Amino acid sequence: MFFTRHLKPFLVIGGLITMFAGIYAINPELALREMNNLPYDANYVFLFRHWGIMVGLMGFFITLSAFIVEWRGLIILYSFIEKLFMVYLFMSNFFNPETAHLNVDFIPFAITDVTICVYTIGYWYEQYRHKQKL
Repeated sequence: MFFTRHLKPFLVIGGLITMFAGIYAINPELALREMNNLPYDANYVFLFRHWGIMVGLMGFFITLSAFIVEWRGLIILYSFIEKLFMVYLFMSNFFNPETAHLNVDFIPFAITDVTICVYTIGYWYEQYRHKQKL
């Protein structure tokens, strides 16, 4: 059971990577310029900071769920929904000529979110198969 055996390190690594989004809450100007190659617009600082703290906290709780088993199920579910929506946004951008060019600067985020979604599905499938055998 590959996914189950490696779940704890996956949650720690995936959570720490996700937690890095907290930089958008701390310094949105630096994050937008250096990580996304986008100009900073002070009119949207509230949204960037809100997104940064929400995703940063998601990463914190993903990491924490590696050590608090009772929290794991709900945190994995919430994280899967959040990541899946981000994958949807990335994919839907391909079909919008006004924003498709932005995808290049979001590839690392998309890879992270796709990886977490695929791993989660693999983990859930293993858990389902294990229950079927019992």
